[in-house]
Amino acid sequence: MSHRTLLSSALLAAAALAPLAASAAGEYHFAPTEAGVTRYPDHAKQDPSRTKVVAELATAQKHPAWNSVSRGAPWPAARAGQPAKREAVQAEAIRAMQAGTIPSGER
Repeated sequence: MSHRTLLSSALLAAAALAPLAASAAGEYHFAPTEAGVTRYPDHAKQDPSRTKVVAELATAQKHPAWNSVSRGAPWPAARAGQPAKREAVQAEAIRAMQAGTIPSGER
């Protein structure tokens, strides 16, 4: 069996099973009865209230990066620990060049 045939079969199977997975997340589920469905009200998706959304927006707008983020820039990553000192970075770069893991640049 070629790779193209195998890939086609896998995609076809995924497409055939996708509606079943989607229906499992909803309020109504397929049932082999005359009605055809069974309702599970506790499976209904609860949307957040307007007050919660407004409060989250107000919190986000207070962030220093909001001005650039609201124009499409990515949200800045949180810093993990203290930044490295210049000397430590230079020493690490020299060790990497000596080990041959990065190009040594000028000679």
